[in-house]
Amino acid sequence: MDKASMHSMNVTEIFDENICALIDNICLSSQMPREYLITMLLPAIGHFVNGSQIRTNTGTPTNISFFTTIIGYPSVNKSSATEAILNACLEIEKQTGIKPEESRINCSATVESLLAELKNTSPRLIQIWDEAVTLLQSFGLYKQGGAAYDRSIMCTLYNSSAVVKRQTKSGNIVVENPVLNIGAAAHPADIFSCLSNESDDDGLMARFLFSAPKPCLPLSDEIIPLNIDEPSLTHLLYIIYCFNCTEQADVRQTTNGEERRILYSYSESALRVINNAFDEYTLQIREAYGIDQGLGSILGKAKVQISRLAGTLHAVSLASAVFDVLINDNSLPGYFDKTRPVFDLLKRAVTDFKDTHKWTMISEDTARAATSLMNYFITQKKIVSVVDVLVLRTLQIRYVATDIFLSILQGPVDESLEEMRQRLEHKRREQEEIEKNQDMAAESRRSKPAKVSLRLEGASEQRFPEKVILLTKGSKIPWAAISLNHGGFKAATLREAAETLQTEKLGMLRYTYT
Repeated sequence: MDKASMHSMNVTEIFDENICALIDNICLSSQMPREYLITMLLPAIGHFVNGSQIRTNTGTPTNISFFTTIIGYPSVNKSSATEAILNACLEIEKQTGIKPEESRINCSATVESLLAELKNTSPRLIQIWDEAVTLLQSFGLYKQGGAAYDRSIMCTLYNSSAVVKRQTKSGNIVVENPVLNIGAAAHPADIFSCLSNESDDDGLMARFLFSAPKPCLPLSDEIIPLNIDEPSLTHLLYIIYCFNCTEQADVRQTTNGEERRILYSYSESALRVINNAFDEYTLQIREAYGIDQGLGSILGKAKVQISRLAGTLHAVSLASAVFDVLINDNSLPGYFDKTRPVFDLLKRAVTDFKDTHKWTMISEDTARAATSLMNYFITQKKIVSVVDVLVLRTLQIRYVATDIFLSILQGPVDESLEEMRQRLEHKRREQEEIEKNQDMAAESRRSKPAKVSLRLEGASEQRFPEKVILLTKGSKIPWAAISLNHGGFKAATLREAAETLQTEKLGMLRYTYT
């Protein structure tokens, strides 16, 4: 945890002045790290882009959705971040006419319940958990056979699948074009124990973005009061929602089957930035392949997650541009301005902006911001996957933890590609030396005489089969049979025995592999 907190998010490199002011206003008055709010904000933005997608640098559309977790010890205001996001989501549902019983904010206790809600309530849901362990330990609940199938369903929901099916004896559920966003808070021990399930190699936890920043613990006279003249998260998310409403008049939509979705794409300069990051991750995966599977899993997911982050940051930049328009008109809403006329004003501002701008194209600056944010999460995921010694010892007692925690990161989190190559090459040589020593030890064990009881004609005595092999004249025994079945002879030993037999005129041993 201490090591993770040393690597902070460069917020000013990722967001512009308007968004930084909005984030700081909430975080400083609520005594929480900016990383907490931003990490929890990602799934909320993913929810309110309303199923919009981004075309990745490889040409494949992907959902703008996230599974995120903020990590910290008790009393560091993780709940403040979850509550801020939850309250904003509830307010927007109220303004858009969604009834409480039809809420898209889901808290299903089982995967079966979640799929039923995706089918019957809405194919686009968000889950906000104050305790991530509640979600992660629900997999496999109330049924035999463990959690593997539930984890597989969650992976599929993350993967932008067109159809998700669950077929059971009691009934079948089919959900078309589901979009699930998850934001959760967790204690270090809980998230570390969940990482142990990665031994199943399903990669579920690799899909999560982790943030474990340094806590914000000011004294009473250091707390900065809330600036009520700044807009709130509700205003930010509502503007994003308005941009991504698929109205018939919006000619910038694309179709996906029968569903209308907005599709964002990169400008040429932005595409070059994303390609460079993609290639860097790929080169590292090549070097780590077969040696550091944890690192390969993290970077493999990052190649797609960076595009999802780019889509999210683009949505935020559009909202900031609308804030600029409202500032110029002296009509920017304050923090508690949440009346119906205010939301009508925001909707009109978005409509006017869409009519006068090419707003579905992602800029180079946004692509660079996405790269910076992705690299932050890569660093955090590397560190979180390596447990502090004291925590690991505790987990070994409580959860019978395995070495998987330590296998993901063997070097510095910010090492260059060349440094990683050198480290992995050293690791390869070490592994080869270990395997060589193991082979030598195994050969030595096979070559040691093992006393076996042989029953001979007229007597019963202890013999060493690799020392004495009784053959009748003219008998033929395959060379391999002697090597494998009589104490593990080495080829050189057999040749030496054959020469001795012939020299002393005791017989002839003709060795052949046929």
